[in-house]
Amino acid sequence: MSEEGKKDDDTKLKGLYGYGARLTWNTPGYYGHELGFNYNQARLTSKVRTTVEGATVTSVLEDRVVVRQAYYNFLMYFMPKGERWRPFMTGGIQATEYGAPGFEDWPTGKSRNYGFNYGGGIKIQLAPHLQLRLDARDFIGGKPYDLSFEEFGKLGGRFRHFEGTAGIGITF
Repeated sequence: MSEEGKKDDDTKLKGLYGYGARLTWNTPGYYGHELGFNYNQARLTSKVRTTVEGATVTSVLEDRVVVRQAYYNFLMYFMPKGERWRPFMTGGIQATEYGAPGFEDWPTGKSRNYGFNYGGGIKIQLAPHLQLRLDARDFIGGKPYDLSFEEFGKLGGRFRHFEGTAGIGITF
């Protein structure tokens, strides 16, 4: 956030907790389609440097922000529909919205970025119409808030997070 003496790690975003929902349509055989939505709370920390009477003063601002994410994924199963154990691979696209922090003079407000994700998991049929689901996914998207690097010509703009989830599914 600070233009004076900025460093690449001046602004940090750390996930705190979240929840989500996934709706899956399984085609006969080995494929499926999925729509998902995640709601997360995260902590945004930013260092601000100002010069006061010739000395550089650094202050740290911190606030919680809401991160919302919607995505579509294509699923490829290793076992056909109806099997008790169904390992799968997945890949898809996503949109992520980072809420505006309550910092005075924050230059950009909220931020919306797009990207892709991939991963895998397993679905285990526990009983008729009830399953356990374990997933691991790697989400890669644009960096939030138009943050820039310390070095002017340095390029890059990917923001990445890894997610592990467990859930109960209701099947029809």
